[in-house]
Amino acid sequence: MQTQHDFKEKKIRQLEEQCRRNGLAITVQRRVIIEALAERRDHPSADQLYDTVRGRVRGISRTTVYRVLETLEGIGVVQKVSNPEARARFDADTVRHHHLYCTRCQKIQDLSDPALELLPLPSGEYGGFAIAGFSITFSGVCPDCRTDSLQSP
Repeated sequence: MQTQHDFKEKKIRQLEEQCRRNGLAITVQRRVIIEALAERRDHPSADQLYDTVRGRVRGISRTTVYRVLETLEGIGVVQKVSNPEARARFDADTVRHHHLYCTRCQKIQDLSDPALELLPLPSGEYGGFAIAGFSITFSGVCPDCRTDSLQSP
């Protein structure tokens, strides 16, 4: 099983490789943002990542965090996670997987279920759109929010 430290190191190597491949500098900002994202499993928004990294890189701006995340997504080092709240959330894990979304607290967590990997892609094209992959987001109420609602008067 891959540890959090191993995952973080793998993401740093992937960042370095993809930056070289795309002719991009491996900047302090890019490295710190990928490290911060790889340390988390909660699929943070750009604003949440900004709150994390602003103490690590002097003078980093919110705009820089947004731009770096767009760049990292563009070179395949992170993925943007779709969710019902319409606020971009990010994930360092770019291997296809699915998500659980809490409709109360907006928490997102990974879901790995082998049965979902057996779902076939639709054959053919739909309206000229060639389907290449998929990611499923299931929505519901997380255990913490269910517990909170049971304890409320």
